[in-house]
Amino acid sequence: MNCGANDTIRAHLIPQAFVREVRGDDKGYALTNRNASSFQPSQNGRYDDAILCTACDNILGKDEKYAVETLAAIRRSTQHVVDRTFMVDGIEGDRLLRFAAGTVWKFALTKPHYGRIDIGPYAAILQSLLYDRADSGGAVDAFLMKLHSGDDKSYFNRAPSPERYEGLNFVRFAVGSFIFLVKLDRRPATNLPAAAWLRGSTSILIPAIAFNQIEEGRTVLSARQANGRLDAYLQRVSVAATANKNLAS
Repeated sequence: MNCGANDTIRAHLIPQAFVREVRGDDKGYALTNRNASSFQPSQNGRYDDAILCTACDNILGKDEKYAVETLAAIRRSTQHVVDRTFMVDGIEGDRLLRFAAGTVWKFALTKPHYGRIDIGPYAAILQSLLYDRADSGGAVDAFLMKLHSGDDKSYFNRAPSPERYEGLNFVRFAVGSFIFLVKLDRRPATNLPAAAWLRGSTSILIPAIAFNQIEEGRTVLSARQANGRLDAYLQRVSVAATANKNLAS
C-alpha cells in the first residue's frame, strides 16, 4: 500500500529532524520495540522506501518543517512550566493537525514490522485531508500534551499507537517532547476544552506534565532501568558526544 506512485523514495516515518533533536551531537539513536525489551542502533531513525513518491513526501514535508520549528519554539519558551496548562498564540492549528495526520497516515501504510497500525477507513480520510485539503467535518482533530523534563531538549520519539479515550478512537504518538492524541472518530469529545483542539485554531491550550507522571516518560525511564544493554548504549553515545564537543571547542 502506498501513495499510488510507482517511483517511491526513502521516506522517514518520523521526520528526520525530530530524530536529530533527540540525537543531538550523538551519533547514536536507539530504535526499540513497543516494550523496549530489545533495540536497534540507528543514526537516522526508521524509513520506508515503498510508501511515498518525491512529490507526496514534499507536500508532507512542508507541514513537518512547520511542526519541528513550532514545537521547538514552544519548548524553549515554556521549559519551566509544569503541572499546569498554558496558552500558545499565533499557531496555525491546521498545519499542526496535518503534520499529525501525515505521521499517522504513514504508519497506516508502512510494513507490519515497521509498526503498521490499522485505522480502517480513516486511512483514506487522512489521505484526502493531506492532499486534497478536504474537511473531515471534525472527525479528524488532535490535541497536545507537553512533557516537562526541566530543560528545552527532546529525549525520545514514540511511534503511533491506536488507543481509546473516553470511548472514542485516537492514535497517540510523541515527538519533540510533545504527545499528540489524534482523534479519528466522528463523535465529539465532550470532556476536553475547545481551546485544546488544533483544527481551525490560532491559539491552543496545552497541559505541561512532569516527565515521570505520564506513560511515555515512565516507559523511557523503566526501559533504561530494565534493559542494561540499552542503557549502556545510550550512556556510551552521550559520553562520546560530550567528548567530541569538548574537542571541537
